[in-house]
Amino acid sequence: MMNFRAIEVFKPYTDEFPEDLLIAQQCDQADVWRDAEILRIAKKGEDIQGVYAMNRVDATTFDLLGIVVSTTVAKQGLGRWLTGHAIGVAESKGGRLVTLKHAGGTRMFFHIGFTRTDQGWHYQLIPE
Repeated sequence: MMNFRAIEVFKPYTDEFPEDLLIAQQCDQADVWRDAEILRIAKKGEDIQGVYAMNRVDATTFDLLGIVVSTTVAKQGLGRWLTGHAIGVAESKGGRLVTLKHAGGTRMFFHIGFTRTDQGWHYQLIPE
């Protein structure tokens, strides 16, 4: 099991864009992710273990572009942990809804509490 206390999540420096990780995981949206309003990398020491990108749609809605995790730490909970981190960032910025159009690990998003809609996945931060 992964020790999440050893993982640091922060905004990358200009020279830390995780293009190699995105390419290795066949994410064809590297340019879109580079321009994301919110981009966070997860590092253990100097190694980038994962990344997520998110944009604000309106005052209370955030669109999560996706979560990418290195194959070296796959299936250890980092994707779920980064999704929770993204939800927390959205909430701290006034978010009430997180949307996700493209979901690879659909089972993971379902277990976190996202609901499937015709437009993709939705996570209601404050259920009505």
